[in-house]
Amino acid sequence: MTDAELQKWWPALGTVVVGLRGADRSAVADLLVGAVRAGSTSGEILDGVGVVLRDHRALRSQLGAAGARAWDAVLADVHRSDPLSRLALWFARVLGR
Repeated sequence: MTDAELQKWWPALGTVVVGLRGADRSAVADLLVGAVRAGSTSGEILDGVGVVLRDHRALRSQLGAAGARAWDAVLADVHRSDPLSRLALWFARVLGR
């Protein structure tokens, strides 16, 4: 899946990927694209994307206002699909991970 295809398929995630590439964080952008490619169901895709965003949450601040809004929109999609993911994010913050 190319970045352009991702932008059409999931615009918010596409915006995050483009923003990460613009911030010289292509490796993390590649992880997000890889999570989409690796998932065979929507749940697997959302879980994989959620893990990448959670593990690299400090990068959100490097994306500017539009990128940060897109990041939040993607996380909202992840949390809607799996409400327990919000709990996992909270624990990661508490534990400093």
